[in-house]
Amino acid sequence: MPVPEAVSTAKPFRVLVVEDEFLIAMELRAMLEDGGFEVVGPVSTVAAALRRLADERPDAAVLDVNLRSERVTAVAIAPAAAHVPFVLASAYAPADLAGDPVLAGARNLGKPTGREALIAAMNDFRTSAAG
Repeated sequence: MPVPEAVSTAKPFRVLVVEDEFLIAMELRAMLEDGGFEVVGPVSTVAAALRRLADERPDAAVLDVNLRSERVTAVAIAPAAAHVPFVLASAYAPADLAGDPVLAGARNLGKPTGREALIAAMNDFRTSAAG
């Protein structure tokens, strides 16, 4: 008699992607999914990101700084994001973020975002959440 395949009961680690450039959003999504993460979104506006945070409560987020000329700060400080760690995926230099304390202190993976750095950051968050 064949042995049934093991079914994982582990809850997937869900990552919200907030990026307004379609091709970059799809690239981030593909990298995360290849790394074993479940992607929420991607979403391209602050309003959509705030709705997703409130409705779906991801485990972590990847944020672009500038969304159609609107800063992502409101997403990072939203009450629904209180316990959602995030990284930035942005070409902004540290000096450009210095006036925004919530973004200035965030880890910025840069743009283009490297797969290894992205997966490592999400694995760090997953490890912190499990411990």
